[in-house]
Amino acid sequence: MACTNNMATDIDQGGCATTISAVHPDIIQTHILTCLDGPALASIASTCSQLHTLSEHEQLWENICHATWPSTKTPRVRHIISTFPRASRSFFSDCFPSFAAAGTCRHTSIECTPDLVTAVDLFHGRQLVLSRVVETETESGWFRCSPFRVDVLDPKEAVATAMEYPRSEEACERLREELRLSWIVVDPEGKRAVNVSSGRAVSVERHWLSGEVRIRFATVVGGGERGSAWEAVLCSVTVTCGSEMQVREACVQMEDMDGMILNGRESLGILQRALEGKRGTLFVDGEKDRFLEFINKKTERKERKMRDERRLDMVCVTLAFLSFAAISTLFFF
Repeated sequence: MACTNNMATDIDQGGCATTISAVHPDIIQTHILTCLDGPALASIASTCSQLHTLSEHEQLWENICHATWPSTKTPRVRHIISTFPRASRSFFSDCFPSFAAAGTCRHTSIECTPDLVTAVDLFHGRQLVLSRVVETETESGWFRCSPFRVDVLDPKEAVATAMEYPRSEEACERLREELRLSWIVVDPEGKRAVNVSSGRAVSVERHWLSGEVRIRFATVVGGGERGSAWEAVLCSVTVTCGSEMQVREACVQMEDMDGMILNGRESLGILQRALEGKRGTLFVDGEKDRFLEFINKKTERKERKMRDERRLDMVCVTLAFLSFAAISTLFFF
């Protein structure tokens, strides 16, 4: 629908013309705006003042959030969303697009948040496979010092799915294309949210012995400061399915360039930058390229360290041999 401030949409019926103002607002809201998804509704809101006013209706954005992320229907998440500046509209604008981690933080520190709420939705095509909401406390010393990890399934829980087991590389690639995941981290205290998932999976791998299928969704973000350099950090969401394609595990962790899992305190810093980061277009294939680049750089770094360690070992062995030879010479002569 095209619209301007004067909004003249010509309808060639006996030479007559009509404007958007001639259409009753209830008809626009009930029969037109309710058929749009989030990006389309946001676009139409910028066309004219009347549509902007009608598209700000909370129920429209609440329905869109519920359709996009079924986990937002839970009472806990609905209550948190209601406290956002523009409620569901603000939540959608925070979570739908991708983010670019900011270097500095301008608003409320995540350190002040006693807990984080995680809302997870996994789709296979149009079929909802998994929808969960979990809360993670962030104040204890155990959380701050232990490796950061958020699980949305209990250890003995398994969620049955209708997905077929991928028995070939082509089937793994097809499964990667069909899966979509949103992993939304909500800061209830700061009234902010961010989707840390890559949307589409970056890799699907079968374990050669157990037969488990490991599906990875990964986003590369700016890391903490190490010396004077800012290093990349991998925010990795792993979904593990059994041989019958039951979802047995879904968790998120933060990994640095050395392959080390960051602890809770360091991960809060990464999430802080993600929450404060600018939002852009939703990454799909781009995140797979970023993931592969991160893995390649991590491999190169590991190989470089191994070469340095081998050279150091050779120097130590050489020095030890020379010292032994010198001592032996003095002893015999």
